[in-house]
Amino acid sequence: MSSPVHSSLFAEKTLKSATSCSPVSLYLAPWVVPVSSPVIRDGAVAVSDGRILAVGSSSSLQAQFAGAGIETCQGVLLPGLVNAHIHLELSAFTELPRPTPDETFCDWIRSLIDVRQENRMAPEETARAARQMLQQQHAAGVLLLLDIGNIQSSPLSVTTHAAHVVNLLELLGPDAKAEERVLARIASLPDSVAATPHAPYSTTRGIMTALKQRADRLQHIFSLHVAESADEVELLRSGQGCFRAFLEERGAWENAFPGRGIDSRGTVGYLEQLGLLDSNLLCVHCVQVSEEEVRMLAERGCKVCLCPGSNRFLNVGIVPLELMLRHGLLPAIGTDSIASNEELDLWREMRILREDHPGVNPARIMTMATLGGALAMGREQDFGTLAPGRKAIFLNACSPALQGARNMEQLFDRLTGGGCPDKIRWIGEG
Repeated sequence: MSSPVHSSLFAEKTLKSATSCSPVSLYLAPWVVPVSSPVIRDGAVAVSDGRILAVGSSSSLQAQFAGAGIETCQGVLLPGLVNAHIHLELSAFTELPRPTPDETFCDWIRSLIDVRQENRMAPEETARAARQMLQQQHAAGVLLLLDIGNIQSSPLSVTTHAAHVVNLLELLGPDAKAEERVLARIASLPDSVAATPHAPYSTTRGIMTALKQRADRLQHIFSLHVAESADEVELLRSGQGCFRAFLEERGAWENAFPGRGIDSRGTVGYLEQLGLLDSNLLCVHCVQVSEEEVRMLAERGCKVCLCPGSNRFLNVGIVPLELMLRHGLLPAIGTDSIASNEELDLWREMRILREDHPGVNPARIMTMATLGGALAMGREQDFGTLAPGRKAIFLNACSPALQGARNMEQLFDRLTGGGCPDKIRWIGEG
């Protein structure tokens, strides 16, 4: 994230430019939520040349930028939300039922595979469903998304949209035969395609290592499903459980598990053995992690993305969020896909986190949904906060509940616990 010195220098440089030739626009609102600095009552955001110039009280910025164009907004000004884990190409698969209490995580995977094989969709149908989901995300206040897909030619690659989408091609191969094929594919990928593995239970060590080296070379984020279910941890620790049966069914079991030295450190210890733990790793889900694993993630500077709605749908457990926060992690939030979540709504994800973790400050959860996601994706220079230098694209959210907030505590309580606001308007687009 930019230092105060950087932001100050940017503001000074932009101010000189704005006062000499570029127009300045002021957006006023009863509440401004910068995220990176304290909430401002009767605040304002100054914009020039597509970037935020200053954030402060309405009176001070009007005095500072006399003659600026002024727009008075109702409700709250805040950064666009960041969905740090979504599978847009699965947007048409809405018919998967919630697993029953006696079903395993592997049973849900079988159901998803069966549905995809039985309902082979034309590329244009997949693309249409993905675009519709992206439009829904953007209409609900999401500005930046990390999209994970198995199709090299992304269904969104030929479209343009106001939301900013980062695409990662997801590769997997659980045995030596698949590894040989996948490694050859990795070698043939153009550098313009960012690729990442699926999960430790579905991807060999060789594939994960090759993809990590490639991600580091190309300097793109390395996203991985980590410790999503107890079934995954059982496989890595003992080589038993539903995942072993799943791999045996497909002729892909090679006695690769249990891994050495991971009894007390689970999936995270396994990833450490492979040399994957660093600041470029984004661990998605992290439901079944111990305090030792959380400490390891924090010490290595790893990023974490939580998907509480998907976890609830699949009944895989509740993340140890308080533990993560105590160790200095700032998790991002993702929705996962419609195949594993009843509704892809980041406001709902915040509400579920509030329900699962009533002791966590609502302001922290809002920070996770904005700055946490931008940091996880390495995009904090442009997104995640209202601060000098950031892109001047942000939200104006309004509802009777927000307008009736009497203090900062009520404001964050209603932002994170009340669902999507009645009215959401984008400022700075077009």
